[in-house]
Amino acid sequence: MDKEEDDPFESLLNLEHSFYEEGYQLGMKDGSRSGRIEGRAFGLEKGFEKFLDMGRLHGRTSIWASRMPQSDKEELIPSDEKGATRATPRLPDKPRLEKHIHTLYALVEPASLPTQNEEDAVSDFDDRLRRARAKSRVIEKFIDERSFDENAVPGAVPFGQPDTGGQPKADQGKWEGEGNIEDIGALRSIQR
Repeated sequence: MDKEEDDPFESLLNLEHSFYEEGYQLGMKDGSRSGRIEGRAFGLEKGFEKFLDMGRLHGRTSIWASRMPQSDKEELIPSDEKGATRATPRLPDKPRLEKHIHTLYALVEPASLPTQNEEDAVSDFDDRLRRARAKSRVIEKFIDERSFDENAVPGAVPFGQPDTGGQPKADQGKWEGEGNIEDIGALRSIQR
């Protein structure tokens, strides 16, 4: 007879190893299943956020395009339900601004956006979103508007109001920080 077969304590000595193996196998099985579920949910969430940003940029581009001066076309002024007309301020008649708006529209046009879940399509979409955000910032600076981004710096000028370039307005007095070390960077940018 073999000594290993006769040892009654063999199963007790390997108890920790057998529990480890059983737990590892159960964890792999559960992790594989829940990883797919969580990965899919995470992918859907991130995809939604990206398309939401692209939709916001498309909406802003449409508004900017409608605010461009129309030389030989009939001026269209939107009206509300009661028939009253509301005039939106026209943008300056500058060819560079018009070119920027047309380029931004080409970047965010919904019909041309890739929707496949492939590496090339995702990288193309991310590249277009990055370029559209940059182009939007150029247009904002050009027409002196601030972004409506909810991640903007606290105290930033809300969307649609003129940008003062970080300088406090004359009627606001001096800029007051919270006294943190982080306020030094903000002070330097305001003083410029």
